[in-house]
Amino acid sequence: MKTNFIVLLLIMTTVLSAKEIVVEATRKLNGNLEEPSFFPSYSADGNSIYFTGNAYTGLWSMDRSSFEISMITDVPGAGFQPISLTDGSIVFRQDEFISGRKYTSLFRSSTKGIHRLIDQKRFLSTTGTADDQIITRTGNDLVMLDGPSESRVDALPAATALINADLGLKLLQNGILKDLEPLGNANYIWGQLSPQKNLIVFTGVGRGTFICDLDGKLITDLGLAHVPQWSPDGHFLVFMKDLDDGHQFTESEIWISSVDGSQAWMITDTPNRIEMYPQWSPSGKQIIYHSPQGEIFETTISIID
Repeated sequence: MKTNFIVLLLIMTTVLSAKEIVVEATRKLNGNLEEPSFFPSYSADGNSIYFTGNAYTGLWSMDRSSFEISMITDVPGAGFQPISLTDGSIVFRQDEFISGRKYTSLFRSSTKGIHRLIDQKRFLSTTGTADDQIITRTGNDLVMLDGPSESRVDALPAATALINADLGLKLLQNGILKDLEPLGNANYIWGQLSPQKNLIVFTGVGRGTFICDLDGKLITDLGLAHVPQWSPDGHFLVFMKDLDDGHQFTESEIWISSVDGSQAWMITDTPNRIEMYPQWSPSGKQIIYHSPQGEIFETTISIID
């Protein structure tokens, strides 16, 4: 892992040193379910877990204490990166094919029911958020919504958000949407803005995973680190290290790295099981992920100074 330490020290407000991450326990969460479950994520308060079925079809919620499960929707596409808002509602997509063409709508599910936010757009980008404000693109148009009120807003001058769409990175800052190309002419996936909104982690297809600042200046080279996700405090990243044979995954383990890349911890070590697509809990004390067979696991960790 290569690091520009000078730039990193200028940007980071906290210097991490001699920390240790310890795995305390791992539990399987969906042992009683008959259907496979995928892409688990946490609600904003951490009390529930959302998951989907095959090909992102449907969206369910599981209470972390009682394990009670409720279905939110059964529509196609709903499980693709749903967004949990701080008021307990969740925003999800619905994909439909009309005359052979794919159209995507955006919905919000709350205690008052399910409401349509954006209706059948030909191209709807991955949705970003900034303090419960929903930011997406429909074609070349930027659409911004207040999540809890579902009303459109014309401008978010104070918002900083990242949209990773069309294999590119677009940063919204000071009311301006600009393209970022930290690696120059490349394809960019898995882009995510840090909780402090001062750093971006992304993967360049065939190039590896990197961290850059909001000007696109490279800071850290994390190497093989797929689907990276920031910890809630912005001090660490969780990701999967996976291998495949060109047809299917042959192995994958979950890892955590410090932001500067100087420390890394193997969270899973299971040669007979593949773990994928990790997500942090809001408390930063748990990591959730799934297996290709549709098993959902949660690992509790502790960070020791």
